[in-house]
Amino acid sequence: MNAAMTGRMAIKARQIPPGYAFAAEVAAGELVQIIDVRGQQVADFIAFNSQDQAEFLSTGVTRSANSAIMLQQGMKLFSNRRNPMFELIEDTVGRHDILYACCDARRYADDFGLEDHANCRGALTEALRGYGISHDQIPDPINWFMNVGMKQRGELELREPLSERNDFVTLLALMDTLVAISACPQDHTATNGFNPTDILIRVYRTTSEPESSDQGQSDVMEKTEEVALDAVEA
Repeated sequence: MNAAMTGRMAIKARQIPPGYAFAAEVAAGELVQIIDVRGQQVADFIAFNSQDQAEFLSTGVTRSANSAIMLQQGMKLFSNRRNPMFELIEDTVGRHDILYACCDARRYADDFGLEDHANCRGALTEALRGYGISHDQIPDPINWFMNVGMKQRGELELREPLSERNDFVTLLALMDTLVAISACPQDHTATNGFNPTDILIRVYRTTSEPESSDQGQSDVMEKTEEVALDAVEA
């Protein structure tokens, strides 16, 4: 088990297929681990203050507060009110995006002539419907594992992700939050290596109880089959 998980147990887990999303409440002090099950898969991640949904994770303020357009381990992720919401405490990839908006229905219709294509904004909206959050309230996401290059004149270029099977990031929640995450279904660009696959999310809390060997709480770096068995069924 990786160091950040020592003394903790998973209380929520979900394996998310491309085009779908999952939402969960995460308390301050809990850990959120996002795992790229097969490799080269982007996860769109958004979050709200669970006590006040007008406060949300802001990529713009996160860029400004860190004076950076790329995330690094140890950085904090900030809200639109400049309050720290998460700290990135583990990162096995080191390449993520905080520039792009999430894909939506218009993206596929306008750019690819596709109607009713699965998209992250729609999936996140559906996952958050029970929390009273609408389509227009979905903020720009942190795109975990997304590889965006910048050309000489500032043009952005979508490249295949550098993440490999079972790569992950771990976030420490610094306030009580409502998080939502989608497995991006983009299959017409290099965003997901032209082959969208699953994302696994786990939420951990501190515990003094020893982990049972039959609970499946093994190191996520073992193999994909074990990771899949740990996921809670939809």
